[in-house]
Amino acid sequence: MKFTSAYDKSKDPRLLWNIAACEKNLRHYASVLTYIRRYVQEGDAMLSPDDKAEAETLISAIEPFTTALEVVVNEPDASVYVDDNLVGTTPLAKPVVVDIGVRKVRVEKEGFEEFTKDVSAGGSAKLHLDVKLEKIVHVGTLVVSARARDDIFVDGNRVGIGSWRGVLPSGGHTLRVSAPEMRPYQTELVLRDKETRTITVQLEREVKPSSGVPAWAWIGGGALVLAGAAVGGYFLFRPEDKEPTLPVGTLEPGTVQASFPGVRIR
Repeated sequence: MKFTSAYDKSKDPRLLWNIAACEKNLRHYASVLTYIRRYVQEGDAMLSPDDKAEAETLISAIEPFTTALEVVVNEPDASVYVDDNLVGTTPLAKPVVVDIGVRKVRVEKEGFEEFTKDVSAGGSAKLHLDVKLEKIVHVGTLVVSARARDDIFVDGNRVGIGSWRGVLPSGGHTLRVSAPEMRPYQTELVLRDKETRTITVQLEREVKPSSGVPAWAWIGGGALVLAGAAVGGYFLFRPEDKEPTLPVGTLEPGTVQASFPGVRIR
C-alpha cells in the first residue's frame, strides 16, 4: 500500500487516516480502529479539534463491527495469531480487537502442542478465550491380551500375567509371551506418539514325540534301525548251510589221510 510506504518514510501521522480509510473499504474494521487511534495519539499536536472530533465519531461508528478478544494462555512466551496474523506473545497486555464473524485463533510455543480454534466473534463487546497448551509427549500405549497364566515380557522385563496395559516411550519395543509347555510368542513392534496398540496372543502347545524320546534320537535311531534291518535280513534270508558230502566205500588196509571241507576226522 502506497500510504503505508509513505508513512514508514515520513512518519507523518496524518497518513494514518488515509490508511484507515483504505482498510474501511476492505471491511477490515479492527484495523480501522487501530489506525484511527494511532492517528489521534501520534498526531495530537497537529490535529485540530474538528479533526479529533471526526476521528472519535468514526471510532464510535466502527466499534459495533468489532469485538475485544481477550486471550489468556497458561504458558508465557507463546505466540498468538488471529487469522494467521501475529498479534503478540503471552501474556498479552490487552485484548485483541477483531472483526465480528468467525475468527481463527492459533497459539504456538516450542515443545507444546499447537492450539487452534475457530471463535465466533460478535453479539458482545468483549470475548474471553482460555487456552491450555499441552506439552508434546513422545509416548504410546500398549495393550496385551493373552491367556490367564501367560507371562508377558516387554523389552526383556516381566510386566504382567494374562493381560497388561502400559505407557511406553515412542519407538521400537520387543514383546514376548510365554508359558510352560507352550511355544513362546515374540514380536518386534513400533509405537507412535499417542498411539494405542492392542495385541492379542494365543499361544500354541509345544509339539513333542509321543514316546518322549528326543527328536535327535529318532533321527539317529532311524539309521540304527536301518542298519539292524540289513543285518537281520542277512541272517534271515541267507542261503542255508549245506552239510559236506562224505565219500562212500571201503578203504584198503593201512593208513589213509583224508581232507574234506568243513569235516575233521580223527
